[in-house]
Amino acid sequence: MKSNSVKLKMYPAKNGDAFLISANVPEPINILIDGGYASTYNKYISSDLKELALKGCSLNLVVATHIDADHILGLIEFFKSNGCSTKSKIIPVLNVIHNSVRSLNSLRADLIRNDDLELLKEINHQGYPISENKTEEEISARQGSSLAALLLAGKYNWNFSDGSQSINCDSFPIIKLNSNASLKLLGPSIERLNELRKWWLKELQRIGIIGGVTEDIIFDDAFEFLCAKNLFNRNYTKKEKDVISQVSGSSTNFLKDVYSPDLSITNSSSVAFIAEIGSTMLLFLGDAWSEDIEIKIKELKTNTNKLLFQAIKISHHGSLHNTSTSLLELIDATSYFISSNGNHHDHPDIEVLKEIVDRTSKFTRRLYFSYPTPASTFMKNYKSKSGACFTVHETANNWIDLTSEIL
Repeated sequence: MKSNSVKLKMYPAKNGDAFLISANVPEPINILIDGGYASTYNKYISSDLKELALKGCSLNLVVATHIDADHILGLIEFFKSNGCSTKSKIIPVLNVIHNSVRSLNSLRADLIRNDDLELLKEINHQGYPISENKTEEEISARQGSSLAALLLAGKYNWNFSDGSQSINCDSFPIIKLNSNASLKLLGPSIERLNELRKWWLKELQRIGIIGGVTEDIIFDDAFEFLCAKNLFNRNYTKKEKDVISQVSGSSTNFLKDVYSPDLSITNSSSVAFIAEIGSTMLLFLGDAWSEDIEIKIKELKTNTNKLLFQAIKISHHGSLHNTSTSLLELIDATSYFISSNGNHHDHPDIEVLKEIVDRTSKFTRRLYFSYPTPASTFMKNYKSKSGACFTVHETANNWIDLTSEIL
């Protein structure tokens, strides 16, 4: 890799997310953001990490944006393979960001009630929910240890400590990786993490667990599995169902008319950030709520112009519940990354993509899709309402050099 270059790879993660940033600015920086499914790691990510290790590189940071099977199962597979942090089998990992229950809760040493223990064991036996990925590999990956349990057992530098503190934009507004690379955290806030914790405690009570939360790792497992099920089993309101029905395969609606905010507490806990690597700025939004990101972007803006990035990873696979017109009035980029095969809630939504390219622009926008989808096919034949230039790139799973992007 040439000096001062920043490359980004979007992996084919089915309906999930998995990204790798690799840069020399001039020191090496490598950041893995989510891991898709177990098959994503085994088929694609593993070989890249081994190649980096052969060059003497480490992963400066691994980010689990939030607890959802399509983001986290590949990371679980990686840390299972990598073993202990002091004797890495694949690649050394310097830091891991992951908010689990021990990051959100003051745990105490105590005995677990027998009745509670049996209920917790049943939750953990079921593991992560799986939708389309019912292969033996994925079923195996969704059961057993949580990511938290693997980080704890492997003694990884977890949330820049032992995992007992949360990573949030209030306590950690800026995370310095080296002299030329840092993250500006946009989310989650302490408020959002507290809401997630309260929801989880109520969920424990709902299923009959009445004792306190102890430091036993079984609670870390139950936290991750129950949060993932909350996302998987999310019940949409009638209004949201009507909106989804209206826009499914539609090309006539505008985002301002159909947008409705995401209500998932788990998505609101997504780690979202601006990566500043040398002179390159990348915006990674996980599955974050649009309204939360708008607040943080407005705090950063110093003029009336949009904040410009070399790349933006669109929130929640291009869902119309996570990208609003008001957010897009604040940000822009030469490259947009949309990670989804379209098999889950028909992501991405055409209205989001049209809104991106309909805005006036002096530069050509590039839309990168991890898979061909009905929405990407539509965009190949779409003409921007403003006349702005854009290109569509399907199956964009190779390295993309972002250094030369001109804003």
